[in-house]
Amino acid sequence: MTTTISQKAAREMLGTPENFSGGVLVTKNGVAELFIQTAAEREEELVARSMERQSNALLKLAMLAKQDVDNQRVMTPGEALRRRKEARNK
Repeated sequence: MTTTISQKAAREMLGTPENFSGGVLVTKNGVAELFIQTAAEREEELVARSMERQSNALLKLAMLAKQDVDNQRVMTPGEALRRRKEARNK
């Protein structure tokens, strides 16, 4: 839930953190100027963004793997291990 308040009201309530649960949208002359959120809300936002990025990366890897299979660019597990060992020794 987001609350919209004026800059004047925001200045008056800065000393009362309980007013900031759920986020506060600060306006100036009716135009949004600033969004204030708690540290917990910001952390949740960052975690959600990170999970979305990881999901997108996993999906991209799966699509690339599917393309490799479709284009017959595959190898056996033994061949993959052999190539990995060779790469380490270089």
